[in-house]
Amino acid sequence: MRGMKVIFTSHRVENLQFMKLEFEKAKVIVLEEPRNEVFQEVLKGNISVEAYVNLIDTQFPVYTSKLIQMLKELEGKDILQIEPYLEEVEKLSRYNAGDEKVRDMERKVNLAYLDYVESFMRGDFDEIVSRVIDFAKADAQRFVMRDEMRAKSILELEEENIAIEAGVMHSKLAEILNAETVSIPELIAERLNIKYIENPGNVLTKSFIYDFDCDRELLAARSLIYVTLTKKEEIVPESDSFPHFTHEQKLVRFVNNLSYERCKKVFFKLWKFEKGI
Repeated sequence: MRGMKVIFTSHRVENLQFMKLEFEKAKVIVLEEPRNEVFQEVLKGNISVEAYVNLIDTQFPVYTSKLIQMLKELEGKDILQIEPYLEEVEKLSRYNAGDEKVRDMERKVNLAYLDYVESFMRGDFDEIVSRVIDFAKADAQRFVMRDEMRAKSILELEEENIAIEAGVMHSKLAEILNAETVSIPELIAERLNIKYIENPGNVLTKSFIYDFDCDRELLAARSLIYVTLTKKEEIVPESDSFPHFTHEQKLVRFVNNLSYERCKKVFFKLWKFEKGI
């Protein structure tokens, strides 16, 4: 619709080279982040990139710095921040006022997460797996709501040729917009001549978004191992390497070969739980 393209990506420095190619083709760039009052100021050069990163308190400071630097190099583009769900979450957090449907959704997801944390502390693997599934179900509902709200805002733009940044879980957004899509993980996989495989946690969540049959207990068990072993620190790639993608794809292949019982044994070994705690 109206020349829209959704670019599936993640907060990895190695992805920016592909994003830049797509952004260069577009007239309007829509970032997947809530609006803030200093964004346009950093693009204009009125405040430094370092100051901007400190102000917004991002979980991905290296990525955000390089993203802003990349955006500043683009000329003649309208660059917008559109993520209404997260804006409502910020309002609820700061002012205890905002969209009540968003408040209810956040409560549901947070309660599911707390149940997971509590089960984790008890160290019962089967219970933890059950709580992971419950959380994935709630999170799937949140993804759909986020995508519906964001699509509505994007459709209000009176523009043509729009490139839209989106996380890999936001496939519903592209469907609602009836937009063309580009998957950066797929592009990297093609560059490396390998098959891209989604991690088990994403597959589990998508099973609720799209209501397809799968072994949810096994996916949840594998996702526990995957999340535990995934590198959390930001890695800046050297030359034309893809350190995050390579690490995560090797890890996906490892956990996808684990049975449920094997996941349980690896879990206790990694977390050093004693059975019965």
